[in-house]
Amino acid sequence: SLPSGPNVMVLPGTGSSFEHFRNDDALCEQYASSQVSGDEESDSGQELQERYDVAYVQCMYAKGQRVPVSGPFSDIVQHNTTELPSAHVPPPPSGPPPPPPPN
Repeated sequence: SLPSGPNVMVLPGTGSSFEHFRNDDALCEQYASSQVSGDEESDSGQELQERYDVAYVQCMYAKGQRVPVSGPFSDIVQHNTTELPSAHVPPPPSGPPPPPPPN
């Protein structure tokens, strides 16, 4: 049967409100479900869960949330996890982009 949710802990990213985190969580659970639906017959429950978790973590990471990292990528669920340090990249400046430099 299809996974009922992720088996990985993801934490709100730096500066992310809990409400924003919950919205991303809901979107990423839908995304992960869409990645494994239709494969119930060909994969075991554990394989489906692993694929679901990978899709969920990729989605949450892309949205700026803090996701678990571990040793070999295929073992993401079996090991104790540590948090990925957040990248300290400033947001882009507001307003229109500057004009291109003269040639």
